[in-house]
Amino acid sequence: MSKLQYVLDKIGICTSVVCLLHCLSIPVFLLFGMDVVLRSINQEWVEWTIIGLALVIGIVSFLGGFITHRQHYVPVLYVAGFLLLVNGEAVVTTWVSLTLTIAGSMVIAYAHVQNLKWKRYVVAP
Repeated sequence: MSKLQYVLDKIGICTSVVCLLHCLSIPVFLLFGMDVVLRSINQEWVEWTIIGLALVIGIVSFLGGFITHRQHYVPVLYVAGFLLLVNGEAVVTTWVSLTLTIAGSMVIAYAHVQNLKWKRYVVAP
């Protein structure tokens, strides 16, 4: 397996953590009344850029991982997390949206960790 495959999983984990931090920062800024900061980070293009990155990185990473390790549950975890993430953007209620996107980013990060684990298990004897 190429080094790029490992790097993609690590970038995928970092993207999921950035998404998680972005989602968690919104209620904190609301709580402390920082409307100016909230308006600058709560832009729709920021959220869709993160989701787009998660999609592109995930497809390349999990396709390569599945070819290597043949573990079906790893790409299924990714798809489930991605669906949670997208549904979180579609929901209007703030707390439901926040819960879905946080859960989705955590599931995607976990799927990347599992993908890395299985890639290392198959490659290393």
